[in-house]
Amino acid sequence: MSTASIESGAPASSADMSVAKVTTLIDELIALVEQENRNLARGMPAKLSASTARKTALAEDIERWALHVQRHRLGETVGDVGLRERLVERIRTLNTVMDENVTRLRQAIAASQRRVDAIMRAIREDVTSRATYGRNGQVAGPRVASTLGGKGIQA
Repeated sequence: MSTASIESGAPASSADMSVAKVTTLIDELIALVEQENRNLARGMPAKLSASTARKTALAEDIERWALHVQRHRLGETVGDVGLRERLVERIRTLNTVMDENVTRLRQAIAASQRRVDAIMRAIREDVTSRATYGRNGQVAGPRVASTLGGKGIQA
């Protein structure tokens, strides 16, 4: 709610309450994304299913409330200038936090892709080393597994 209205004892207007609601939702989204950014910065896997669902729900709520404010031109009738300024400041903060989130998610996706590529490369090398057929298409001779002593064991 509007701190000016509360402090003065005057009732908050519908416009003030609507803008305060949007600001509260934005604050919640900022907190969620900042936590996700901290986790991603620590290299934690991006377990995003729960946070993605919550981010989506918050974004939808923000969009609904923002459209309500815009449709009824409530932004123009906000009595508490500080509330309006706080909303603008929180929107800027949200943009900054979301930009960081996109960057960190791209980095996490790239790191995951590198891990998948390394695993696939190891599997291919393992399969190639155990190939039954030689390069010429003929059945390969007995495989020899080397040991630490340099002596081989026929497989």
